[in-house]
Amino acid sequence: MTRNEAREIMMQILFELDAAKIIENDSTQDKSEARAKAAELANDRLPGAHADRGAELFDKIIGSMSEIDGRINSHSSKWKTSRMPKVDLAIMRLACGEINYCDDIPEAVTVNEAINLAKKFSTDNSARFIHGVLGSITRNE
Repeated sequence: MTRNEAREIMMQILFELDAAKIIENDSTQDKSEARAKAAELANDRLPGAHADRGAELFDKIIGSMSEIDGRINSHSSKWKTSRMPKVDLAIMRLACGEINYCDDIPEAVTVNEAINLAKKFSTDNSARFIHGVLGSITRNE
């Protein structure tokens, strides 16, 4: 499995967790259930090292969900995370997690991969929107 394929599955897992309301942008939420479910899904769907990497990244994303969503909100001029399509939000949360916690992946690669995910799973408008938000985050932070 390539890293791109693993990233695609990780985005789908974040989408599922959000759609099932297992993860939410609430700093008071007990995140242990979300972390356990994310690790379980990563172990079920990702092979070997990808599962370990995915579970570790999910743990960090879920642990800092309020900060990640705050960054997305502050760099999005028209849409807030509460109104964004869940696919787009999952893509941006994953990308922000990679930008924050994966020093071995250049930010430009993360942004490009997020755009490719949006083109595959969302709309062309979403790809442009995600590019704008993530580009602003990488340029200004």
